[in-house]
Amino acid sequence: MTASSNGRKPRPPVFISAPLAALVEGIYRADTTIGLLRRKGNLGIGTFNDLDGEMVLLDGRVYCLRPQGDAEVIGDDVRTPFALTTEFEGDTEDSFERIEEAAFEHALLELVPSPNLMYAIRIDGRFDYVRARSVPKMMNYLPLAEIAKLQTVFEFTDVEGTIVGFYTPNFLAGVHLPGLHLHFITKDRTRGGHLLAAAPHSVSVKLQHAPSVELGLPMTLDFLTMERVRDMEADLNKVER
Repeated sequence: MTASSNGRKPRPPVFISAPLAALVEGIYRADTTIGLLRRKGNLGIGTFNDLDGEMVLLDGRVYCLRPQGDAEVIGDDVRTPFALTTEFEGDTEDSFERIEEAAFEHALLELVPSPNLMYAIRIDGRFDYVRARSVPKMMNYLPLAEIAKLQTVFEFTDVEGTIVGFYTPNFLAGVHLPGLHLHFITKDRTRGGHLLAAAPHSVSVKLQHAPSVELGLPMTLDFLTMERVRDMEADLNKVER
């Protein structure tokens, strides 16, 4: 790989294992393995077949965040219907001090240089408050919007940990959730979940842009015969926000 004009290697793409639209339609099984994800990057988020927990890929290791927030290291043979990953080093580094929960998302978006690129995000440090959620194992074909009724929400106070995730531009809706999509895991890597809210106390924030997106298209009968019938934006607002 050749160096760019500023001496830094060109950044890798973000790999997306399948369009998020398939998950919204209730297709919760695919053939992408955790081993493939780890070959594609060292930082990422997603879920597992049958929505069996939330995923954090951090420093090359994959964790499953269970319905009560407990974290479990996952092997390479486990499969995922939807995940994102990239090889992360970081383009920029900033710090947040004492940001209230209501101001956190705005402060993070202020660091995004362009709304028309995709960015990987890593935030490390201490948080005054974190609210997260996870979901129990689900049946295939149950619409994603129904999951909001079954998810478990849990809270952390005065906790050290890491937030990982991505910013996605609006024109990639259907491929991934527009805006911020973030997951949290504690510093000791024992608990975490899909991030709903956070109040940083003292954290470092690293962003890395992606010059391209690599999109997987599952070769499963469910995906090949899928019809788009759900209101994706409305359904995601119920379960992801």
